[in-house]
Amino acid sequence: MAAISSLKTALHGLRRNPVLFLGGLILGLIALPQLATQLAQIPLLPFGLQVVTFFVMPFFAAGLYAMADEATGERSRTSLSTLTAAGREKYVPFLLAKIVALGIMIPFGIALGILGVVGVFAIGLSAATAGGGPAMGVGVLSLLGVGALIVLAYIIVLFLIQFFPVAVVVNDADAIESFKQSYRLVRSNIVPTLGYSVIVLVANLIAMAPIFGFIIFRSIQNVQQMQQAGSTAAPATMQAGAGFSIPEIAALSAISLAVQMFVTTFLSTYAVAFFKAHQSGASGPDIDGDSVIPEFE
Repeated sequence: MAAISSLKTALHGLRRNPVLFLGGLILGLIALPQLATQLAQIPLLPFGLQVVTFFVMPFFAAGLYAMADEATGERSRTSLSTLTAAGREKYVPFLLAKIVALGIMIPFGIALGILGVVGVFAIGLSAATAGGGPAMGVGVLSLLGVGALIVLAYIIVLFLIQFFPVAVVVNDADAIESFKQSYRLVRSNIVPTLGYSVIVLVANLIAMAPIFGFIIFRSIQNVQQMQQAGSTAAPATMQAGAGFSIPEIAALSAISLAVQMFVTTFLSTYAVAFFKAHQSGASGPDIDGDSVIPEFE
């Protein structure tokens, strides 16, 4: 299976180049303040840090992809000097590609938001005029169906463009061409890409399950405690109880950092290995049948 073959290549590159995990650690450290402030429920600061992270992350992400490219190449060797060199060289096209990706995804969020607002008003109006009943049930099912179609379209788009960061670094593609290359590669390798995507999904779920599981458990526990306290608790006390304690934030941050270091490094290396193994699809004819991408060494 092509996805398994690329997985073996990625694992071989990681085994011979543990320095790759330092690149993943750097990315984890960049994202860490945002997570910590979110857990502490500090107003506005997480959003500000998210904006900063969006503009800082491409430098190191491009560098990590370049290291993975070397680690899965003929020499199978890389170093941190590649991270900084590639970060400087690929920062602008990588950032522009991320902005384009954001522009592609925003309409889906807007559509779901509008659908949610329409749903609330429609259900409220139906309940007020008809008292619920079959009409409201049909309306709810219709809205859920439209929402499911939007989510499905979102997933398909993500599936088709998922390799654009790799194309920027490995094939020197610009912000727009990287999406074309990702589309062509996936279109030419639907079944292998499905296998690859399943492995990526499973890896993410296994890695993030303990963190999100604890966060959800702790959040439910906080809500229950506040409900039990009821009106006897002061507003300030209830607000404080909604967040995580300092030891909990420290523990979750440490776990998240470790997960980021291993999972991000693995997924980046695996993406590069899979992309390089199927580059003929990315450099093949365009949608209109004209070859527009030159071959790269």
